[in-house]
Amino acid sequence: MSVAPALRARIAPALPALRVARFVLAVGLVLAMGVIAVRDVSFDSVTWWLLVPALLPIAVWWLLLARGWSLLAAGRTTRGEMGLWCRTQVLRYLPGGIWAPTSRVALVGGSAVDRLATVAAENVASLAAALALGGLAMAASGRPAWGALVLVLLVPVVGVRLARGRTRLDRPRARRATINALAAFACYLAAAVLVQSAVSDPHDLMLVAGAAGISWAVGLLVVITPGGLGARELAYAGLLVPTFRHADVAAAAVLLRALTIAAELAVLLAVGRPAAGAGRPDEAASGRPRVTGHRSERRGTREHPRVFTHKVPGS
Repeated sequence: MSVAPALRARIAPALPALRVARFVLAVGLVLAMGVIAVRDVSFDSVTWWLLVPALLPIAVWWLLLARGWSLLAAGRTTRGEMGLWCRTQVLRYLPGGIWAPTSRVALVGGSAVDRLATVAAENVASLAAALALGGLAMAASGRPAWGALVLVLLVPVVGVRLARGRTRLDRPRARRATINALAAFACYLAAAVLVQSAVSDPHDLMLVAGAAGISWAVGLLVVITPGGLGARELAYAGLLVPTFRHADVAAAAVLLRALTIAAELAVLLAVGRPAAGAGRPDEAASGRPRVTGHRSERRGTREHPRVFTHKVPGS
């Protein structure tokens, strides 16, 4: 017996406890980041009732981000893949900012090229959607040059063509993931407008929406800060300070961050809980046949399993 299977067999009895511990640590990390986000905010001038409707689009945004991962990894929406994304996404708060995608590369299953391509496609879809919608909103606010950012939506199309035949990625998965990301960031921009309006008088709403989308993309690209913390807020302020007071922009940026952390915690508790059998590689996604009874599916031969299991669409 090789070392890896032997080690897995020895730690198998402890895996349920380890998954629970990992989940508890993830919840604790999200709570800590929420405290850090709001500790320096002055709440004197906040219109609180506007923050309540902002919570719904933020929560939908986070759920759709998790769904985007599931669409790429499994070809459909599954709670298992969404839960995996939620549990691994909290690792972005660790120093270095690369641990969330790195952990998904390790867990998604498949060849090395397939793993890397799937994780890259998730980030590219989100980045393209945030920049495209942010650019369109900035153009609508009277800054037409920003509208060129809509061209980034071509990047996922080109990427799928390059990865075709070597990974699980195909045109339907990429199309669904991109549409899902656009819907997600439409919710995020709407929430940003509500939060900024709660801090300052509601004006220049398209400018606020554009700044929110572009600053989110900046936070994703600046991987050296945990979860884009600081970089995203600085970019948001830089785009809005000429039009809004610096204090209002800073307060809105921090409140938006706090609301996203609250939504992340709620979704993590709802769909991120480790389920029975969690942690096993997705056989359909990795391209391995499922085993039923004592006989497995063998393509290219006359032997077939007597009992077939459901296969994940798009695998």
